[in-house]
Amino acid sequence: MSIGPLSGFSNAAAAVVPALAAAADRTGVDFGALFNTARLESGFNPAARAKTSSATGLFQFIDSTWLRMLNRHGAAHGLGGLPTAQALALRKDPAVASLMAAKHMAENAQALAAGLGRPAGQTDLYLAHFLGLGGALRFLRGMADTPQAAGAALFPSAARANRGIFYAGGTARSLEQIHNLLSERLSGGDAHSARLLAPVSGAAPSKLAKAALPEATAGLSAPLVQPASIAPADAARLAYLMLAELGG
Repeated sequence: MSIGPLSGFSNAAAAVVPALAAAADRTGVDFGALFNTARLESGFNPAARAKTSSATGLFQFIDSTWLRMLNRHGAAHGLGGLPTAQALALRKDPAVASLMAAKHMAENAQALAAGLGRPAGQTDLYLAHFLGLGGALRFLRGMADTPQAAGAALFPSAARANRGIFYAGGTARSLEQIHNLLSERLSGGDAHSARLLAPVSGAAPSKLAKAALPEATAGLSAPLVQPASIAPADAARLAYLMLAELGG
């Protein structure tokens, strides 16, 4: 998957926050992890399309991963049995994309914890989205064994598509350096925001869901976005994240 722009999307962020918050509330996945994954993957653009793969939408799901997630979870939300073209087009729907991303993240959190013998942090989960679960496990196990190994040597295809991640100028970054870079980008390069964004594994529901979005959920048997109150701590975190996007 390609990594999108990192700043300058305040209006776009505001437009998709209700869908992100509702997905976090519905699944218990950390809102900050969803917010920052969407920020890195697409710059909050629901119609984003990668040049180097089939990755599309807010979370840049490739065709095969998206269809697999809809096959597992779509029927519960009135999205089962859709023609392939229609199913793939749903990647551009913020509410559907956010819910599938949250469920994907929750599945990856469990699998990474089982494979690594420890809880998965936010950067680990982003790696699972970015490289696939198997790639993330290979990356993290490799980093534990030989942190100075060049990431491009282990992931040549990903490195070709994302030179800014795998290389610093013409020099290949190590696995440890790549992990540190992604951690910094996920936190907005700010230690305070990094503390605010807890790991997804074991996270409690965010309570950030806003009023229903009828245009995004019309016709679904189980609404993807449900009203909920905003807990004070979560409201403060949301305000901080939005101020960061606005440059405040």
